[in-house]
Amino acid sequence: GQWCTRVPLICFGTVERHLPDRCLRQFGREQCIPLEVPDSQRAFHGRDGRQGTRDWPTKLKNFIAIWENQQLQDIVTPNQVGRMGYQDPYLDRYRQTSVHYMTPEGAADGALADGIERIKDMTTGRTELGNEDVSFIR
Repeated sequence: GQWCTRVPLICFGTVERHLPDRCLRQFGREQCIPLEVPDSQRAFHGRDGRQGTRDWPTKLKNFIAIWENQQLQDIVTPNQVGRMGYQDPYLDRYRQTSVHYMTPEGAADGALADGIERIKDMTTGRTELGNEDVSFIR
Protein backbone atom coordinates (compact mmCIF):
# COMPACT_ATOMS: atom_id res chain seq x y z
CA GLY A 1 0.00 0.00 0.00
CA GLN A 2 0.85 3.68 -0.15
CA TRP A 3 1.73 3.81 3.55
CA CYS A 4 4.94 1.80 2.96
CA THR A 5 6.28 3.99 0.15
CA ARG A 6 9.23 6.25 0.93
CA VAL A 7 8.37 9.53 -0.86
CA PRO A 8 8.46 13.29 -0.36
CA LEU A 9 5.13 14.85 0.60
CA ILE A 10 4.82 18.24 -1.11
CA CYS A 11 2.63 21.17 -0.10
CA PHE A 12 3.60 24.40 -1.89
CA GLY A 13 7.14 25.26 -0.74
CA THR A 14 7.31 22.66 2.03
CA VAL A 15 8.63 19.18 1.48
CA GLU A 16 8.34 16.59 4.23
CA ARG A 17 9.75 13.13 3.66
CA HIS A 18 7.46 10.17 4.48
CA LEU A 19 9.80 7.59 6.07
CA PRO A 20 7.88 4.39 6.81
CA ASP A 21 11.11 2.39 7.17
CA ARG A 22 11.55 4.07 10.58
CA CYS A 23 8.33 2.72 12.11
CA LEU A 24 7.58 -0.67 10.53
CA ARG A 25 7.15 -2.42 13.89
CA GLN A 26 4.12 -0.21 14.62
CA PHE A 27 2.40 -1.88 11.67
CA GLY A 28 3.38 -5.46 12.55
CA ARG A 29 6.20 -5.59 9.99
CA GLU A 30 9.78 -6.76 10.47
CA GLN A 31 11.93 -3.71 11.22
CA CYS A 32 14.85 -3.12 8.87
CA ILE A 33 17.69 -0.65 9.39
CA PRO A 34 16.27 2.65 8.07
CA LEU A 35 17.84 4.36 5.07
CA GLU A 36 19.46 7.76 5.55
CA VAL A 37 17.50 10.93 4.77
CA PRO A 38 19.02 12.65 1.71
CA ASP A 39 20.61 16.06 2.39
CA SER A 40 18.43 17.59 -0.31
CA GLN A 41 15.42 16.96 1.98
CA ARG A 42 16.71 19.33 4.64
CA ALA A 43 16.84 22.25 2.21
CA PHE A 44 13.03 22.60 2.11
CA HIS A 45 11.92 21.47 5.55
CA GLY A 46 9.92 24.08 7.44
CA ARG A 47 9.42 26.59 4.63
CA ASP A 48 6.02 28.06 3.85
CA GLY A 49 4.32 29.34 0.71
CA ARG A 50 4.82 33.03 1.55
CA GLN A 51 8.56 33.11 0.87
CA GLY A 52 10.15 33.77 -2.52
CA THR A 53 8.95 32.27 -5.75
CA ARG A 54 5.60 30.58 -6.21
CA ASP A 55 6.81 28.49 -9.14
CA TRP A 56 6.86 25.34 -6.99
CA PRO A 57 6.66 22.82 -9.88
CA THR A 58 9.96 24.15 -11.24
CA LYS A 59 11.66 24.67 -7.89
CA LEU A 60 10.63 21.24 -6.59
CA LYS A 61 10.98 19.25 -9.82
CA ASN A 62 13.43 16.75 -8.27
CA PHE A 63 10.98 15.95 -5.45
CA ILE A 64 8.08 15.69 -7.91
CA ALA A 65 10.10 13.21 -9.99
CA ILE A 66 10.67 11.09 -6.87
CA TRP A 67 6.92 11.19 -6.14
CA GLU A 68 6.07 10.11 -9.69
CA ASN A 69 8.43 7.10 -9.37
CA GLN A 70 7.20 6.09 -5.92
CA GLN A 71 6.80 2.42 -6.81
CA LEU A 72 10.61 2.23 -6.90
CA GLN A 73 10.84 3.22 -3.22
CA ASP A 74 8.43 0.76 -1.61
CA ILE A 75 9.66 -0.63 1.70
CA VAL A 76 8.85 -4.33 1.65
CA THR A 77 9.47 -6.43 4.75
CA PRO A 78 7.77 -9.59 6.00
CA ASN A 79 5.36 -9.61 8.91
CA GLN A 80 7.06 -9.67 12.31
CA VAL A 81 6.83 -13.10 13.92
CA GLY A 82 7.55 -13.18 17.65
CA ARG A 83 9.96 -10.81 19.35
CA MET A 84 13.16 -9.41 17.92
CA GLY A 85 16.21 -11.21 19.25
CA TYR A 86 18.88 -9.33 21.16
CA GLN A 87 21.31 -9.84 18.24
CA ASP A 88 18.92 -8.50 15.58
CA PRO A 89 20.84 -6.10 13.25
CA TYR A 90 18.28 -3.32 13.83
CA LEU A 91 18.65 -3.57 17.63
CA ASP A 92 22.45 -3.64 17.35
CA ARG A 93 22.31 -0.40 15.34
CA TYR A 94 19.77 1.10 17.74
CA ARG A 95 22.02 0.41 20.74
CA GLN A 96 24.94 2.09 18.93
CA THR A 97 23.12 5.24 17.80
CA SER A 98 20.44 6.00 20.40
CA VAL A 99 20.10 7.37 23.90
CA HIS A 100 18.83 4.38 25.81
CA TYR A 101 17.93 5.65 29.25
CA MET A 102 16.77 8.94 30.70
CA THR A 103 17.53 8.28 34.39
CA PRO A 104 20.13 6.28 36.38
CA GLU A 105 17.33 4.00 37.57
CA GLY A 106 16.22 3.37 33.98
CA ALA A 107 19.83 2.63 33.00
CA ALA A 108 20.17 0.08 35.81
CA ASP A 109 16.89 -1.63 34.88
CA GLY A 110 17.78 -1.59 31.19
CA ALA A 111 21.28 -2.99 31.75
CA LEU A 112 19.78 -5.83 33.79
CA ALA A 113 17.15 -6.56 31.12
CA ASP A 114 19.80 -6.45 28.35
CA GLY A 115 22.00 -8.84 30.30
CA ILE A 116 19.17 -11.31 30.85
CA GLU A 117 18.25 -11.13 27.15
CA ARG A 118 21.86 -11.81 26.14
CA ILE A 119 22.07 -14.81 28.48
CA LYS A 120 18.79 -16.15 27.08
CA ASP A 121 20.11 -15.90 23.51
CA MET A 122 23.38 -17.57 24.49
CA THR A 123 21.76 -20.47 26.30
CA THR A 124 19.16 -21.17 23.61
CA GLY A 125 21.81 -21.56 20.91
CA ARG A 126 20.91 -18.38 19.01
CA THR A 127 24.50 -17.19 19.30
CA GLU A 128 27.82 -19.00 19.64
CA LEU A 129 29.59 -18.64 22.96
CA GLY A 130 33.06 -17.10 22.96
CA ASN A 131 35.39 -16.39 25.89
CA GLU A 132 33.91 -12.92 26.34
CA ASP A 133 30.41 -14.41 26.51
CA VAL A 134 31.40 -17.03 29.10
CA SER A 135 32.95 -14.26 31.24
CA PHE A 136 29.77 -12.23 30.87
CA ILE A 137 27.60 -15.14 32.04
CA ARG A 138 29.85 -15.73 35.09
